[in-house]
Amino acid sequence: MDGKKEQVKGLRIRRPPAVVLLVGYAMVATALGLLLGWLVVRNMEWGKLGSALASANIALIFAAWFLVILSGYLRGLRWRLLLADDRVSAVRLFLIEQAGTAIDTISPIRVLDEIVEIGILTLRYGLRLGTVLATLALQRTFEFGTTVLLLGIGAMFLAPFRPFWPYLTAGVVFGSLSLILLFTVGPALRHVKFLSRIEVVPQFASAVVLMRRERWRSGLAFVISVAQAVLVGLAGWMVARATGIGLGVPAMIVITLGIVFFSSTVPGLPMAIGTFEFAAVSILRLWNVDTGQAIAFSLLIHAVLFIPPIFFAVVFLPRIGLLSFHELKELASKTRREMTSAGRGRFLP
Repeated sequence: MDGKKEQVKGLRIRRPPAVVLLVGYAMVATALGLLLGWLVVRNMEWGKLGSALASANIALIFAAWFLVILSGYLRGLRWRLLLADDRVSAVRLFLIEQAGTAIDTISPIRVLDEIVEIGILTLRYGLRLGTVLATLALQRTFEFGTTVLLLGIGAMFLAPFRPFWPYLTAGVVFGSLSLILLFTVGPALRHVKFLSRIEVVPQFASAVVLMRRERWRSGLAFVISVAQAVLVGLAGWMVARATGIGLGVPAMIVITLGIVFFSSTVPGLPMAIGTFEFAAVSILRLWNVDTGQAIAFSLLIHAVLFIPPIFFAVVFLPRIGLLSFHELKELASKTRREMTSAGRGRFLP
């Protein structure tokens, strides 16, 4: 018995720190999501909420869904542009992105989405690991930079955001710098000795060099990124109109992007439940929008943004043999081993 206790004690001591960190993150995220959700519903007038939902314009909701799906397709098109590989179409990359987004949405810890995307492209479609890693990094940089840039510039012209101008200015500067550094400092990273030993760094630098050589490609990627963000904002405007919120297009684009940015960066419950609604109600309060209408808007735009990726994942993942969460975990494990053991021959030249 004592031997077993010692063995258990030893196992506890040797438990990987990453597991402890993930459990701690999950606990903090759950607590924060519940707290923010409670702050939203504690003084809610259920009658007004029910009335706002019942009177919502269904046609505008479906139109908003279409814009969100189109926005998702643009993400796939941008990735196809960055990959420059004919083996995977923009539609297939759209489906892979949607599957990754759905996994990220329903997972309590956001760690599986990009691993699964990388695994599908490298292990199922045979793309080079370095190519996928580099273009995925470029994809995220474009998305983050343009979103923050649009959010900051748009908010500067909206009176309710004036008290937050110092923070918004910092966001514009940060977003601009992220795009500038992408094309200036990015290629130089491969010459930093300790960084060059990390396999993905030279591949990221090589991808940026390709983007600098083919300026039309980088320019088009930026335009696609802006269009993708604007479409999400327009979907928010349509949902606002559907729930009787009469704010203009520029305001709703900024508000919607702000809600998405907040809910995707702040830890919370799966599907950003509570976090998303808190952001929506708090931002709309700056425009003196009725709480019932604000909550109705938050619930509907939440569904409009989150349901399409889950739908496409349910349709797409079984078609490529990923029928269960266990198989997704197996794919993620294989991908991690591949990323750890891959030689330079698997990467970009």
